[in-house]
Amino acid sequence: MSIFQRLFRIGKANVNAAVDKLEDPVKIIDQVLRELDEDVEKVTAAVTSQMAVEKRFERELKEAEELVAKRESQARQALAAGNDDLAREALADKAKQVEKRDKLQESYDRAKATADKLRDQLRDLKNRVTEMKDQRSTLIAQAEAAKAQQKINSTMKGVGRNDVGATFSRMEEKIQKMHDEADAAFELANEDKSLDQKFEEQLKATKDNAIEDELAALKAELNGNK
Repeated sequence: MSIFQRLFRIGKANVNAAVDKLEDPVKIIDQVLRELDEDVEKVTAAVTSQMAVEKRFERELKEAEELVAKRESQARQALAAGNDDLAREALADKAKQVEKRDKLQESYDRAKATADKLRDQLRDLKNRVTEMKDQRSTLIAQAEAAKAQQKINSTMKGVGRNDVGATFSRMEEKIQKMHDEADAAFELANEDKSLDQKFEEQLKATKDNAIEDELAALKAELNGNK
C-alpha cells in the first residue's frame, strides 16, 4: 500500500470514527480534512523534489548526447584534416561520453518512472480528498440524524421508567382529588342555602323559562307571517 492510500484510509477512518462516536462531528470532520490538505501539501513537495531529479537527469542526458555527437563530429573533422591522432583522441573521449550517456539514460528512465507513478498517486489522492470534501455535508447530516435518533431513543427510554410513571400516577390522583373536593364544596354550598334562597332560584328559573317560551313564540309568529 502506497503512502497516498495510507493517508486516505487514515483520514476516512477518522471521519467514520467521528460519525460513530458523535463527538462534535462537524469540528472533527473539518479537522480531518485540514490534516489531509496538509498531507497533500507535504506529498506534493515530495513529488516536486522527485520531478526535479528527473529534470536534472534529463538535462545531463541531453548534454551527454550532445557531447557524444560533438566528439564524433570532431573526429570526422580531424580525419578530414589528416590528423589521425586528434581523431583517435576525440573517439576515445566519445567512448567515455557514450558510457556516461548510457548510465544517465538508465538513471533518467528510473527517475521518470518514479516521478510518473508519484504524480498519478498524488492525482488520485487529490481526487479522493475532493470526494471527501464533497461528502462533508452528507456525513455531517448523517451524524446529526444519528445524534437526534440517539436523543429520541434516550428520551423514550426515560418515559418508560418507573419513577416517571409513578409521577404521572400521582398527578392523576391529585387532579381527581381536586375534582372530588370541588364537587363536595358545591354540595355543601347547596346544603347551606336557606329555604327562601331555594325558592328564589326556582322562581328565577321559572321566569327565565317563561321568557324563552315567549321568545320562541314570537319567532314562530314572525316566521309564519313571511
